[in-house]
Amino acid sequence: MGKPSIFSKEYERKMKRRKRLVSIFILVVLVIGVASFTATKINFKNDIKDKVSSMFTKKSNKNKTLTSNDKVNNDKEAATKPKDDSNKDGNKQSDSNVSKDTSKNNNEEKKQDEDKYIEVTLGSGTVSKVFYDEVSGAKKYKYLDPIDSGVNFDISPSQNSILINEVNTQQMKVIGSDGQQKEITKTSYVTKDGRTFSRESIMKQYPGYLWSVNAKFIDDNHVAYVSQLPWFGVPDLYSYIWIVDINSGEHKALMNIKAKSLTISNLAADGLHIKADDAEKVITVQQLISG
Repeated sequence: MGKPSIFSKEYERKMKRRKRLVSIFILVVLVIGVASFTATKINFKNDIKDKVSSMFTKKSNKNKTLTSNDKVNNDKEAATKPKDDSNKDGNKQSDSNVSKDTSKNNNEEKKQDEDKYIEVTLGSGTVSKVFYDEVSGAKKYKYLDPIDSGVNFDISPSQNSILINEVNTQQMKVIGSDGQQKEITKTSYVTKDGRTFSRESIMKQYPGYLWSVNAKFIDDNHVAYVSQLPWFGVPDLYSYIWIVDINSGEHKALMNIKAKSLTISNLAADGLHIKADDAEKVITVQQLISG
């Protein structure tokens, strides 16, 4: 815009207009400047606020992270730290003591059971032990140990007695519920004409002779055994079943049962099982006692 001539008629009007435009321009510039400044200030404040808020947020997050890490570390420490097993060890010690006490009691009971025995001297001179359990004050026999070669034993049906049969000496003895030993061997044989032959003399004179072998209980009061009595000194002897009454000591033969080879197998519910010359037979207890 050119400057108007002072001599022009429009000079004053144009100058006023120019001044007004300049003022408006300056005002616009000032308004823009103030607005810019205000906006910049606001943005600056917001930026500062955001930065401050961000700082606090980061710090808070950091603290949270530290807290979380501390928790993780604490958990890891708790996981890796040896547990306090003092009580556990105490419990283990207590359990161990209980276990030891129980084992000790079991061993003591076992030892007491093993210690319950009666000594018996066999014909060979061997001292064996008859073991038993104490049940309601009564002896329940179990076994004989040690056992010499040729020695057999049998337990009565009630277990209140044990029978020992020595094949070498062909002696029989019973130990009763009172623990007393009783010899039940037939000591001699008396012929119809009154002659007496002792067990020792017959066995010495006739080697291999069967005086009393393979003895078995048939009830609590009677024992069955195999013998070649009443014959001896003749060829081709038969064997017979003999019964002895433990209480009275009486011996009797079942002459209707004989065989060259005779074996008592076992006592069962139906009676005494025997093997006579390869034939299996069963004899009832009543027949054995009354026969």
